[in-house]
This record gives sequence, C-alpha cells and structure tokens, in this order.
Amino acid sequence: MWVLGDRSIHSASMNKIDQEIIEILKDVFQLKRVHPIESDHKLRLWMIRSFFLVSIIGLSGRVIMAVMGQEITAEYSAMVNTPIAIFFTLLFLHINNEVEESSLIIFGLTWLSLMFSLYV
Repeated sequence: MWVLGDRSIHSASMNKIDQEIIEILKDVFQLKRVHPIESDHKLRLWMIRSFFLVSIIGLSGRVIMAVMGQEITAEYSAMVNTPIAIFFTLLFLHINNEVEESSLIIFGLTWLSLMFSLYV
C-alpha cells in the first residue's frame, strides 16, 4: 500500500532493502534546497541533482534537434551521454553508501554504470 501523506511505503512484495532504497531515492529527489557546504552527504545530494539537471537539459536538446530534423553528431551524443553516465554512477554509489545491508543487485548496477561511464 502506497500512502503519499504519510510518506511510508508498505508492500508485501518489497523487502527491507527495497524500502530503504525507496527512502534514499526520496531523499535524493525531494525538492528541498540543499547547501553543499554543510556536509558531505549534502554535497553528494547536490552533485547527483546537478548531474540530473544537466542530463535533462541535454536530453531535451537532443529531442528538440530530432524534432527539428537536425543531425545529431557523435560529439553531441558524447556530450549528452557523459552526464547521464556520471549521474547514474553517483546515484548508485550514493545508494551503496547509504544502504545498511549490501545488495548484489545494487553492486551490479553500480558496476554497470561505472563501466558505461568509462566507455561513453
């Protein structure tokens, strides 16, 4: 059962690690202003949010170019793909850092995003 006002998520199919990851993602994507100088945790949140914003701007530009019929060059694709890869790498590293119990799925996603960011 998902409850918006209570901000608690309970489901028979979600285990403790899944609920913990959902809480971490809520913390990352809440709209509360973060001052990066206050702590390392807030600096990580600021970096993740910054790369998310840059990724959205790059993808928006790519969609606009496709709609207008312009050719998307390899340089522009690399410029758009790099912040996306860095965003996912930072996000998964942050989740790994915040989760109390380790998860092989999260480790696998972190490794994949790191490999993707190396070869973009």
